[in-house]
Amino acid sequence: MMTIGRYLRTKRFFKELTLQQVVDTVRENYNFSTSTSVLSAIETDKNKILDGELLFVLADLYGADLEELSDLILKNLKANNRRN
Repeated sequence: MMTIGRYLRTKRFFKELTLQQVVDTVRENYNFSTSTSVLSAIETDKNKILDGELLFVLADLYGADLEELSDLILKNLKANNRRN
């Protein structure tokens, strides 16, 4: 199953951005602060809880479809609830 982290990593990859470029762009264009370690933890699914504002900023930066992202998040939540 596609995770949110894998989805975001794929979107970043296709935009040809490094984690540091994302941090710099987010700071400059969205006045939002994050770090490469936070982004890396998200992309490797080590950080299971995402800040909502960061999620929207990344979705906008990567040109992600919000409906597709919403579907993915809900599917992951449902799958995780079944395992618990």
